[in-house]
Order: sequence, then structure tokens, then C-alpha cells
Amino acid sequence: MNTHKDVEGLIKQRYEALFLDIKTAQESAFNEGKPVLSVIEIEQSKTARSLLHVEKQAIREKDLNSKSDLSFLNTITKQVDTEVEKRLEESLKDTDYLYKKIMGIDSSLPNLLDLVGLKVATISKIEPVASELPWLFSDLMKFVNQSKYQRVDNKGKVVLVETMRVGLNFFGIENLIIVLTSLAFKRSLPQITEPYPMIKLRIWEDALAVAISCKQIASLVGVNQNHAFCLGMIQAMGKVVVSKLYFRLFETVLREALVETQDSQKHEEHAALTRITPSGPFLNHLIDKYALGVSARLIDKMAMKRVFIANAMFEVANNKPAADISPLALVLKQGKAYAQYRILKRYKLIDVEQSKAFIRTLGMPAGALELLKATDIRSLDLRMIND
Repeated sequence: MNTHKDVEGLIKQRYEALFLDIKTAQESAFNEGKPVLSVIEIEQSKTARSLLHVEKQAIREKDLNSKSDLSFLNTITKQVDTEVEKRLEESLKDTDYLYKKIMGIDSSLPNLLDLVGLKVATISKIEPVASELPWLFSDLMKFVNQSKYQRVDNKGKVVLVETMRVGLNFFGIENLIIVLTSLAFKRSLPQITEPYPMIKLRIWEDALAVAISCKQIASLVGVNQNHAFCLGMIQAMGKVVVSKLYFRLFETVLREALVETQDSQKHEEHAALTRITPSGPFLNHLIDKYALGVSARLIDKMAMKRVFIANAMFEVANNKPAADISPLALVLKQGKAYAQYRILKRYKLIDVEQSKAFIRTLGMPAGALELLKATDIRSLDLRMIND
């Protein structure tokens, strides 16, 4: 790697491939730099004997037919993609719709996050506001009653948490913003993403890794750790929104096109449409183009008065240079980049030299790499805090 852009481009490419499919990403990384064989070369490699002229001609014709068929299919796919993006752009203009219907953010959530961040907050003040969220009680009970957090009485019997009050106080008020942010974000994840079933996991994996990385970096530079965690988690809201809308709009556009081509007896176009499936690379393009801006607008709409993260999100979304942004925005940029590096390393999608080159681009504060190396960014585990 000769330049920062080279290694940053590599990380982006690998991370986008991983977002869609681990196996494909690993195969792509393994084959990187190897020559791409033509159909004739592939056929010739299958046999040691010399092909007859007629056989070579047949292979060439097969190659040309395949390319012609693929070209037509690509044309139809591009038409569908263009219409999907047009409708996506229109949907993204309506922030209220994204906020309430796509993300499903409850009106009480911003108030609750503001409240738990107060030094004078008490459970008696928090509980009434928390009870306004219809989903929180069941989700909180499932979370605190996980086996890794269970406590036992003096007879060895598991003590279950069964009330909102105990659940809210389980890890201490000082950690409640972490729990609430995580539970709220996790329930918003997209459910239907075929033929890419792992997207839900990838988004959660990314959001959690970024949030934990941001919290750790913040601890070294005097930035509020809870604010850093909260921002690191919900910066991924735009990715959720774009993913949900893409799969919905793709189905709608494809269904309309199938009906139209069938009614007008456009048989070739109709046949091509039946072969089209959602495009992972196109989804990645849409996420890259729109997601961070959507996140900034949604966080701004939350209008939190004490969790000061909206301005930092806008700075990152607008891609301001590191030298011109606030400390919290810099923490987010560094946390996002470090999380990507660690996730790629976990899946063996980056080698030692690439890792070193990328790490040098991050401009991390003193002590951050040592701290992050010793940090588990794969799961929200509050046992140590609880203990």
C-alpha cells in the first residue's frame, strides 16, 4: 500500500463485501490480483489436449451469447435500480416518516435518554418515563435475565428480575444509557433482506463495535463516554433506514414492472425481470451515498437537550476534515474506522501489512490502540460493571 487512499479504499471494499456475504468476501480477498480468465481459457484449462477449430468456435459463440444475454439483463437491472433509487430519494425527504415508521422511534425515547444522563437522576424519576415505551419492559427483562447476568440466592436458586424498577437499576443508573440505546437500536434492525440474510447481523455487529470503540477512545480524550457510545450506536440508523427501504422498494418496483411487461406482452423483458434479485453492490452504493446524512437528520429530530451528539453526527456526515471537527466527531470517525479494522481482522479479510498501513491512517490518541486491543467489541457485556 503506497497511499492512505489505497488502504482506505481496500478496507471500504472488503467491508462492503463482508456486509453482503462472508464467503464471497473471503474468496474475493483470496483472488485479489489474480488474472480473470475468459470463457475460452477456462474451457482450455479443463483439458490438456488441443481443441479442434470447431470446438473453439462453439466456445466463442457460447461466450458471445452469454455476454449478449448478460448485457440485456444488466440493462433491465439498471432500469429497476434507477427507479428504486428515484423512489428511495423521495422517501428519504420525509424525515417524520423515517423517524416514526421506518425506525419506529418512540416519542418518549429522547426524553428518557436525556433523563438518565443527569447526575441527579433517580430510578423513581426514570421509571414513569421508561414505562411510556411499550416495548421496553419485555426487552429489558429478556436482557437482564440472560444467563451471563443471572444471580443466585444462598440456596443456589436463580433470582429472576421481574419488575421495571429492578431492571432499570440492575447495572446502575450510570450505565442505563448504554442499555437503553442498545435495546432501542436493536429492535429497529431490518428483518427481511433476502438474498442477503446476514445483513441484520452485520448492521448490529458494526453498530456495537463502533459504539464500544467510541466509548473507549472517549475515555482517553475527555469526551463524555456515554454520549460517545450513544452516537457510535445510532450513527447506524441511516444504514437501517436505507436497507429497509431498498428491499421494500425493490419488491414494489419489480412487481409493477412484471405486471406492466406482461400486460404489454414484452416477453423478453418479462423473462429478464423474473431473473432479477436485489443487488447487494447497489445497496452498498445507496448506503454509502445516503446513510450518514439520514442518521444526522434522525438524531437531530430526536432533539435531545442533554445528550449532545447531533452536531458531531452532521460533521461526520458532511465529511469534514479531521482537523476541523469537534472532539466527539473525531472520536466517531476513529471509532468507525477502528471497528471496521477489527471486524475485518476477525474474518481474516485483512493481513498484517494491510493492518499496519490502515492503523497508521487513524491518528489515534496515545494509549488508544493498547486499550482497544484489550477490549471485546463483539458483545455488550456489562458483567464487569455489575460486579
